[in-house]
Amino acid sequence: MIANISNQRNLQWSSGRSQSRRKTRMKFNNRLHAATLLLEKLLKFKSQNTVVLAIPRGAVPMGVYLSKGLNCSLGLVPVRKVASPLAPEFALGAADVEGNFYPEDEDVLQIPKEQLRLWLKKSLEVLRFRDFRWRKFVPRLALQNKVVIIVDDGVATGATMRAALMWVRRKQPAQIITAVPVASQEGLDMMHRFADAVECLYAPADFGSVGEFYSAFQEVSDDDVCRLLTSLSAETDVTGTQPEGEPQK
Repeated sequence: MIANISNQRNLQWSSGRSQSRRKTRMKFNNRLHAATLLLEKLLKFKSQNTVVLAIPRGAVPMGVYLSKGLNCSLGLVPVRKVASPLAPEFALGAADVEGNFYPEDEDVLQIPKEQLRLWLKKSLEVLRFRDFRWRKFVPRLALQNKVVIIVDDGVATGATMRAALMWVRRKQPAQIITAVPVASQEGLDMMHRFADAVECLYAPADFGSVGEFYSAFQEVSDDDVCRLLTSLSAETDVTGTQPEGEPQK
């Protein structure tokens, strides 16, 4: 079953593109360059009521930059892609720290429940460990009645962004804006359905993978996230927005 699902997605989201194709597709030098361009679009949302939430790990460097540019608090959205160990490059869906799972599509529901539950459990263990570690640097922010900007470095299938949107929506913000440099048409449509506003710099009809649109797209590690958050804490008061009062679930 997993092999069949992976093969189907391989046709849609092939990451084995040639170097020449990557060069013709590249729009951004790196994540910081993308964040610089996004900031121009987001300045209209600048206010004392605005917060930036980055989807870890890739969007954290962007979130740090944007929170500084908007002079607002930074938080992280505790969501993570769920994948099979048999095909880790293909998302089965995404989950939030509270255990809510959002399947990629109906094909995922054909996987035996026990197998899917096991993979979800493993993903949640990693997510909750990281969340516990990172909350030492940035607290969970109270989002009720806030203008929330969710940033990611790109949206392909949209699974992780959808999980982020659903998690934030339950916190009762005044408005949710998604901010991404690049998105597939499928991902863009999803964001327009679930967000109040969408800021997307580029949405090509022919979309391969997020990394194709960056000249440099290195992995952001757990330690990178900690270093970025530590640096931000030293530079500015990231707790200007009241921490969420709810106990962690």
